Amino acid sequence: MQPQQDPPAPAPVAGRPPGERDTRVAVDAVLLPSVFSGTPVAVVALDRDGAVTALTPVAERLLGCAEADLVGRPLLEHLHHQHPDGRVVPPADSPILAALEQARPAAGDGVFVRGDGSALGLAWAFAPTVLARTLVGGVLTFSDTAAQHAEAARQRRHVAAVEEANVRLALLAEVARVLGETDDVVAGLRALADLVVPVLADWVTVDVLAEDGTSLERVALTHRDPARRAATAARVGPLPPLRPGMTSRLAQVLHGATPQHQRMPPPDQLRSLVVDDLAAERVALGLELGASEWITAPLRARGRTLGAITLVRADGSRPYRAEDLDFAADLAARAGTLLDTTRVLSRQVSRAEQMQRALLPDLTARIGPLELAGLYQPASDLAQVGGDWYDAFVLPDESTGLVIGDVAGHDLHAATRMGAIRHKLRALAGDRIAPPSDVVARLDRVLQRFAPDDLATAVYARLDTTPRGPRLQWSNAGHPPPLLLTGGRPPRLLDDVVDLPLGVADLDRTDAEVHLGGPGGQGGAAPVTLVLYSDGLVERPGESLTAGLRRLLDAGADLAGVPLADVGPELLARLDPTGLDDIAVLTARLGPPGAG
Repeated sequence: MQPQQDPPAPAPVAGRPPGERDTRVAVDAVLLPSVFSGTPVAVVALDRDGAVTALTPVAERLLGCAEADLVGRPLLEHLHHQHPDGRVVPPADSPILAALEQARPAAGDGVFVRGDGSALGLAWAFAPTVLARTLVGGVLTFSDTAAQHAEAARQRRHVAAVEEANVRLALLAEVARVLGETDDVVAGLRALADLVVPVLADWVTVDVLAEDGTSLERVALTHRDPARRAATAARVGPLPPLRPGMTSRLAQVLHGATPQHQRMPPPDQLRSLVVDDLAAERVALGLELGASEWITAPLRARGRTLGAITLVRADGSRPYRAEDLDFAADLAARAGTLLDTTRVLSRQVSRAEQMQRALLPDLTARIGPLELAGLYQPASDLAQVGGDWYDAFVLPDESTGLVIGDVAGHDLHAATRMGAIRHKLRALAGDRIAPPSDVVARLDRVLQRFAPDDLATAVYARLDTTPRGPRLQWSNAGHPPPLLLTGGRPPRLLDDVVDLPLGVADLDRTDAEVHLGGPGGQGGAAPVTLVLYSDGLVERPGESLTAGLRRLLDAGADLAGVPLADVGPELLARLDPTGLDDIAVLTARLGPPGAG
């Protein structure tokens, strides 16, 4: 048996004072793999001569050689550094070996040639291992630069995908906000198209089917080029009608198909695309605005197709992908919901307004010397009906009754009660000739007995003739005061008396009166206009009724001489009411003596 020899002593680190006691500790190389086995880069442990003492599995795969074949052999015999011109760098000139010999860290990258002759791009870093100020070896880490570049590219693609997803989410959120805030469906669809361009398309069209399911209209066309937007206005409007048997992609979507993706064919194949009138229009538009491909998605709601949105890209280098098809479908679904909801509410408000108008009287244009005009504007809150009403009728003594009223509430109950109260007041007024206060008091008692939960305000006025000229008597049950307009005089509010609303308590009612025209009257020879109105004309949130009445006086300052039919609309325009409440206006004009 040969006597066991001690391993060679490690070389001292440069600069160690002579004669200093050696305190180095032997390092077992087999410990190194366990330290570095979890790292994703290749790791090779070297002794002080550059021989391999251990390496990780990643290093084995990258070097194409098993650990058993490399341990104990100089690494640079298997991995040669290469000059940019292809010449192999001698081991003596290797920067890795130089760093090991000088016990200093180093890093770099370049092309290496493996033992089998294959080239490999590596980024490397070396750190010496020094114990007790003595060099015992080093650790070399390296990674495949091609793999790094590929991973970096993958990370960039991933980040781009995430950013694109965020853009889509932000766009959907903005679309939802815009569609949720609009009451005008066409304006909402145009705003949607503006949001999509240029994020997802170079230009966008939105086409809507009429409720007959045949008539088709383009309501929006937006192009990313501002110079072309003006030219696209001519392309908005009616399109060829949808007919059975049409097979173009747009027709298929309108007939109920799922979103369609289509590419513009070469010029010599365009004829094959023109299969119906809708396809012909689409191809002509694509040639005019530029089109490489498009996605057409249906505007659908409650199982019905209401139209289609088309996203078009003119640049073929940015093709649509599957996720774009899904996004277009989501976008179209939101637009379809808006369109459907608007149509449903439009039908409801139309029916509500028809009902409301049906409950109002068929106002005649003239009763005796009085010229009459009525105006009703529903609240902007769609599908609600209100309790505002006006009325004018001839009494048994040939005098004229004028009424404005408002039943509390904005629902079907308020509207139906309004109709009942209007007819009851007519009956009570015509039952016997009496002052307005008597009619209002009897109406109040009827309401308290038969409809104790109802609350209403009203002004009932009676115009008759006296030796002093026309006389207006009125009783006010909690309603805004009438407005009197007389040529040559400031507007006046008839606020002489205001009692409690109807339905509050059984109490006496009071009358007020004013003479209009004739000897000692308000108007003399000038026409006199009486304006009865509901509170929606003058009330605003946060503003007192007094302020609203001041605005009414200002608005009526020069309306005494305008045509009677224009007085109500002009007051609406000048006062600009909020639309939170419905508005009824009754105007009555008494001309000069002999008129009418």
